[in-house]
Amino acid sequence: MNDDDVDYDVVLDVLQKHRDKLWEMTMQNMRSEFMGIGIMDQIRLDQIDQLDDAMKMWRESKNGR
Repeated sequence: MNDDDVDYDVVLDVLQKHRDKLWEMTMQNMRSEFMGIGIMDQIRLDQIDQLDDAMKMWRESKNGR
Protein backbone atom coordinates (compact mmCIF):
# COMPACT_ATOMS: atom_id res chain seq x y z
CA MET A 1 0.00 0.00 0.00
CA ASN A 2 1.37 3.43 -0.91
CA ASP A 3 0.52 6.96 0.20
CA ASP A 4 -1.97 7.40 -2.64
CA ASP A 5 -4.05 4.49 -1.33
CA VAL A 6 -4.23 6.06 2.13
CA ASP A 7 -5.38 9.44 0.76
CA TYR A 8 -8.00 7.95 -1.55
CA ASP A 9 -11.56 8.50 -0.36
CA VAL A 10 -14.22 6.55 -2.23
CA VAL A 11 -17.05 8.86 -1.09
CA LEU A 12 -15.30 11.99 -2.36
CA ASP A 13 -14.32 10.22 -5.57
CA VAL A 14 -17.91 9.23 -6.38
CA LEU A 15 -19.33 12.63 -5.48
CA GLN A 16 -16.66 14.40 -7.55
CA LYS A 17 -17.30 12.17 -10.57
CA HIS A 18 -21.01 12.92 -10.45
CA ARG A 19 -20.29 16.63 -10.04
CA ASP A 20 -17.91 16.59 -13.01
CA LYS A 21 -20.48 14.84 -15.19
CA LEU A 22 -23.19 17.37 -14.32
CA TRP A 23 -20.77 20.22 -15.03
CA GLU A 24 -19.79 18.68 -18.37
CA MET A 25 -23.45 18.30 -19.38
CA THR A 26 -24.19 21.90 -18.39
CA MET A 27 -21.24 23.28 -20.34
CA GLN A 28 -22.09 21.25 -23.45
CA ASN A 29 -25.67 22.46 -23.33
CA MET A 30 -24.70 26.10 -22.81
CA ARG A 31 -22.25 25.97 -25.72
CA SER A 32 -24.77 24.38 -28.07
CA GLU A 33 -27.78 26.59 -27.35
CA PHE A 34 -28.27 30.21 -28.30
CA MET A 35 -30.61 31.11 -25.47
CA GLY A 36 -28.11 30.65 -22.65
CA ILE A 37 -28.94 28.83 -19.46
CA GLY A 38 -32.07 26.68 -19.49
CA ILE A 39 -34.16 25.14 -16.74
CA MET A 40 -32.27 21.83 -16.90
CA ASP A 41 -28.99 23.72 -16.62
CA GLN A 42 -30.30 25.46 -13.52
CA ILE A 43 -31.34 22.14 -12.01
CA ARG A 44 -27.90 20.69 -12.71
CA LEU A 45 -26.21 23.76 -11.20
CA ASP A 46 -28.36 23.38 -8.07
CA GLN A 47 -27.35 19.71 -7.87
CA ILE A 48 -23.69 20.69 -8.27
CA ASP A 49 -24.07 23.04 -5.30
CA GLN A 50 -25.60 20.21 -3.29
CA LEU A 51 -22.71 17.91 -4.18
CA ASP A 52 -20.20 20.62 -3.25
CA ASP A 53 -21.91 20.99 0.14
CA ALA A 54 -21.92 17.21 0.65
CA MET A 55 -18.20 16.97 -0.14
CA LYS A 56 -17.45 19.83 2.25
CA MET A 57 -19.48 18.18 5.04
CA TRP A 58 -17.78 14.83 4.39
CA ARG A 59 -14.30 16.40 4.59
CA GLU A 60 -15.24 18.18 7.82
CA SER A 61 -16.57 14.97 9.36
CA LYS A 62 -13.36 13.14 8.40
CA ASN A 63 -11.32 15.89 10.05
CA GLY A 64 -13.34 15.68 13.27
CA ARG A 65 -15.12 19.02 13.01
